[in-house]
Amino acid sequence: MSDDVSKKRLSAEEKARVMQQLDEQRRQEQKAKESLKRYLKNKKVYDYRGNEYYKVKDYKNSFYIKKSIIEALDTTVQEVELERTGYTSNRTQKGFIKWDSMREAVLLSLSKIRIYYKPFEIEEEY
Repeated sequence: MSDDVSKKRLSAEEKARVMQQLDEQRRQEQKAKESLKRYLKNKKVYDYRGNEYYKVKDYKNSFYIKKSIIEALDTTVQEVELERTGYTSNRTQKGFIKWDSMREAVLLSLSKIRIYYKPFEIEEEY
């Protein structure tokens, strides 16, 4: 039975539809990468313990996220470790991150239990 499925041939219309879907997906991914690259062009990078970080902030919280993670963002969700510096100690927190190419914003969910994405800004160079 599985031999019948693997030998099934697609019609020309089905091939064209599949190729069109793949091409559209590729264009969306390319557009998201280009918008992220434009967004990161004037952002400040921090060096800490041999790693490079971006400072991601909103009106209430600030976190440091590795540069390699931010530069590899796309529209799919990734788990991320957020580092927060404080007066008494450094703390880490896990959350989820993704890139919203329509708003050109980094979206973070600070809770792994209740997933709620908020836009955060990356600190700019002065």
